[in-house]
Amino acid sequence: MSEQHVPEAIATALTEADAALERLDAALATLGDGDLHRAHRDGGWTIAQVVSHISMCAILWLGDLKRLENDPELDFVFREEVGHDLVGYPQSTIELARRQVASTRRTLATAGGSAGPDVLARTVTIPDLGTMTIEEWSPLIIGHAAGHAEQAFEIMRDRELLAVGAGDAIDGSADSGADA
Repeated sequence: MSEQHVPEAIATALTEADAALERLDAALATLGDGDLHRAHRDGGWTIAQVVSHISMCAILWLGDLKRLENDPELDFVFREEVGHDLVGYPQSTIELARRQVASTRRTLATAGGSAGPDVLARTVTIPDLGTMTIEEWSPLIIGHAAGHAEQAFEIMRDRELLAVGAGDAIDGSADSGADA
């Protein structure tokens, strides 16, 4: 990240996103290529679509920040431009899915907190979601992308794709006793 100050809420969201994506990468490492194309038994996205959505959310948000830096009159962002209604191209192999997760982690780490004070203070409207400053939107958008890691874990649990005991360590659901 750059030397500039990153607001605490954004720094926290970036740290939490990195942890969620690290857990997702570890879980993906235990799967086979065919597992990527399985969805929850009740329907919905496949694991590959979730991975793609996470990546697209992060990249689109960073693109939106760059647009805001360069267009002082921009005050409206479509839902698709923050990845909300976007699924994206599903990966065909675990290697590609893991590379996309790694790329997303790196993008968030290197650019996620790079918006300057002028951009952070900007107010934009996202239809049906509201109007807030970029400083307020950023933790929500970053958290939205990271939150989809749990969606992938739910598919893996539903399809019994995580090794017994491995899912607890990977998805963070086990009580390690550290909080006791």
